[in-house]
Parts: sequence; structure tokens; C-alpha cells
Amino acid sequence: MTEARAENPTPTRWLRFRASAGALLALTAFSSPAFAKQFAVQLRKPSASQLERLSQYEPYIAYFTSIAYGPAASTVSPDYIRALILTESAAEKFAVSNKGARGLTQIMPDTGRDAAQDIVASGLDFEYVDERRLARYGPDVLYDPAINILIACYLGSLYHTDYSGRVDLVAAAWNAGPQAVARYGYRTPPYAETQGMVLRLVGFLNYFNSTSPASGRARIVPAVAARYTDLSNPRWNTDGWDHPGWDGKKIDWEAKF
Repeated sequence: MTEARAENPTPTRWLRFRASAGALLALTAFSSPAFAKQFAVQLRKPSASQLERLSQYEPYIAYFTSIAYGPAASTVSPDYIRALILTESAAEKFAVSNKGARGLTQIMPDTGRDAAQDIVASGLDFEYVDERRLARYGPDVLYDPAINILIACYLGSLYHTDYSGRVDLVAAAWNAGPQAVARYGYRTPPYAETQGMVLRLVGFLNYFNSTSPASGRARIVPAVAARYTDLSNPRWNTDGWDHPGWDGKKIDWEAKF
């Protein structure tokens, strides 16, 4: 690594499917009434061993979530990355799925390669990561916690921009791909694996929200509020989640395109 530090990495090419602005955000977050019904008030508490493993990666989480990525200069909240890690790997850095996804946030090798190429092409330098290793990318680098979290933050910021911070769609795109989210009308695809993943991730977000020192008291947030959540907020802000003003936010966001 060199002495320069990354401040605002910008991708040189897009990794994800770009949808037309007019259809980008459907107001209904979930793919079926049955799935929406599952989104009741819930909290998913990590085990003590999971939290202990997660704590090892806090320096990486704090650093890489502090950086704004992409043309929209989006950031991703630390709690989203924590929830993603617990959901995908239970904070086991050598986790591998039966489809070949690797590491803390379960990144597919081809996706990781594309992201690594964009990150290297930005010409920026990062703490904790040797860019020369990224340039010599091989799938096993995804077992490196710092690299895995960097790529998760980079891709998460792009999805954050695409879905205007809707946690349910960001998580669904992570699991099933942006094309699947578009195919089902910008709702969570009707795949049991994807819907289960979204439920688990939101449950972990509820846990972190309920234990937030800033909250002043433990509380559980309705998971359906994920539709109105901005991942760039340091904490999960669900004020007004059931307010029709979401229409205006949607229109304002689409107007940028």
C-alpha cells in the first residue's frame, strides 16, 4: 500500500443492471401478501459467539463504511454490514456456500472479480487492503475479511443508490441479483432463499437498532419499515415509515435520472 488514503472511490464501470427510471421503485416492497405478512415486528438476536467473532472485524467495518462510493457518493451503515455478515456467514470468514460464494458476506467469485477491477481502476488506496493483491485477484482473496468487507461496502453503496436506500431491495439484490429484483417489479423475488435472507437481515438490523446507545432505550422496529430506510444513516431511522410522503421521495430520486 502507498501512503495515500481513499476518500471517495468511484467505479469506472457499472456492475449491476440499470433499470429505467420510470419503473425503478415500486411502492410495494414485497412480492406477495403472504411474504408481507411475515414482516411483523421481530428481532433476531445473535449468539454470544457470533458477536465475539463479529467484534474482530469492527476496525474494517468502521473504516470501509466511512467511505463514500460511486457517482452518488453513497455510504453504507455499519449496522447494515454487521447484519449482512451475520446473515450470510455468522461471522465465519472461511464460510463457503454450495454455490461457491465465499467469505464473511458471501460474495460470488465473478462478482468479486468485477468489483475488484473497478476498485483497482479507481487508483485509490485503502488502509487494511493491498491493492496489488486486488489486482492479482483470485477467488481466495474473498476469505480476507478486509477485502470482503470492502467489496461488500462498494457493492452495497451501488445498490443503495439503485434502490434509494430500501433495505429489502438492497438485500434481495445481494442474494438474488439486481436482474431478479427488476424481473419481479422491484419487489423481493418470490424465492424462499431470498425472502428468508431478507427476513434474517432485517431481524439482525432490529437487534442492532434495539441495542443502540443513541436510542436511549431498547426497542424493536417494524421490519416492514425497511422500505423507508436510508442505509447511509448511522442508525436505522424509521421515523415516518408509514407516511405517504414516500411518494415524494420516490419522485425526487427518479428525477436525478
